[in-house]
Amino acid sequence: MPTDHARRDVEVDAGLDTVLATIRDVGSQPEWIPTITEAEVIESDRTGLPREARFAASTAVGTDRYTLAYEHSPHGMSWTMVEGRLQTGQEGIYTLEDLDGGGTRVTYDLTIHHSLPLPGFIRSRIIKGLVEETLTGLRSRLQPPA
Repeated sequence: MPTDHARRDVEVDAGLDTVLATIRDVGSQPEWIPTITEAEVIESDRTGLPREARFAASTAVGTDRYTLAYEHSPHGMSWTMVEGRLQTGQEGIYTLEDLDGGGTRVTYDLTIHHSLPLPGFIRSRIIKGLVEETLTGLRSRLQPPA
């Protein structure tokens, strides 16, 4: 079963608390992640943080629907896939680091498991593109054009 992985980081001109609040607002992901077409939090913890959410995402082979379970830390958020249509598994993590001057380094690490019969170089391009689009969308969300 193919497994694809990508990791990238980006520096944003926003404080860690602001970045953390943005990534934890998983229901807003369709507004800043181009491939996410639907996002619905289906379970939250007692403080309001998402524990489980359902998604629809546009892919080259059709719409994928999946559910993710979340864990939270003071410097990030991680998730694992509970169920999916095209994917057989997904693990991801955002790790945040305070930078001098008030910015934040965001590291996004994503692993996707699936059974799609695609050549490795295409799968690699796709997952790297997903990570890049997500971080570009996050940066734009946090640093709107002047």
